[in-house]
Amino acid sequence: MRTDVLDFHEFYRTPLGRRAADFVCARLQEAWGDARGMRVAGFGYANPFLNGFSAAERVLDFAPASQGVARWPAKGANAACLIQGAYWPLPDASIDRLLIVHGLEEARDPRRLMREVWRVLAPEGRVIAVVANRVGAWSTFSGTPYAAGRPYSRGQLTSLLTQSSFSVSGWSGALYFPPVNSSVLLRAAPSWERAGARVWPSLCGVIMAEALKELIAPVGKVATEGVLVQRRARVRRAPAAKGAARRATRGAPRDASRDPSGRPSR
Repeated sequence: MRTDVLDFHEFYRTPLGRRAADFVCARLQEAWGDARGMRVAGFGYANPFLNGFSAAERVLDFAPASQGVARWPAKGANAACLIQGAYWPLPDASIDRLLIVHGLEEARDPRRLMREVWRVLAPEGRVIAVVANRVGAWSTFSGTPYAAGRPYSRGQLTSLLTQSSFSVSGWSGALYFPPVNSSVLLRAAPSWERAGARVWPSLCGVIMAEALKELIAPVGKVATEGVLVQRRARVRRAPAAKGAARRATRGAPRDASRDPSGRPSR
C-alpha cells in the first residue's frame, strides 16, 4: 500500500517536515536556480519543492493514482494531476527539468518509470532523483515518509539511472540532522547540516542525484551493419584479386614452344 497523499501533506505541515523541505529545496536551488524560462515537472509528492521554480515557463505536478493528489499551487490555476502507472499525459521531449521526490521508493517498476522520464525529457533535459538513503537515519524512523518503501544506496541509484539511459552528472545529500520533532534539535539543524556534509557525507538522510538524458545509437543495429559491410568488402575484393592474377599472367614469359599467336610451333 502506497503512502497516502494526506500523510505527506500532514508531515510537511509539521516543524520537522518544513525543516526537511527547506534543506532539500536549498540543494535544488544550487543545482537549477529558479529554472527561469524552463518547463519543469515534479513526480511523486513534489508539492513542497516546486514552489521555488516560480520563474519557470511552466510547472506541472504529477502524482501516482495509488497515492492521490493534492491541489497545487494553493493560489491560481491548479497544475497537479493524477497519472496511471508510468503513462504521463505529455508529448515526447516536452520537459526541461524533472524532479522526483517520494516517487521511486514505492514505485512498482522503477525502470519502467525512468523510461517514461526519459521519454518526456528534452534532449538536454535533466532529472534530479531525491531518494531515502539506505544507510541514513531517516529511512529507519517510521514517523516520516522517508521510511516508506525501498531506500536506495548510491550504487543502486547509479545502476537504475545508467540502465535507463541517463548519465549521472552530480551528487548531493541533505537531512543530516536526526528525524526527531524536537524544537531544540530543529534549531540546531543548520549546524547538523553543515557538519554532516563535511564530516560524514555518506550518512545523509536523502541522496540527491542529478542525471542527464543520453541519446544513444542502437548498438545492436550498428554492429549488424558493420558485419554486413565487412562481408560486402570481401565480396568486392574477390574480383579485383582475379583481375590482378590475369594481369600478372599476361606479363609472364611465353612458352618457347608456342608461336606469337599462342598456337604450338611445328
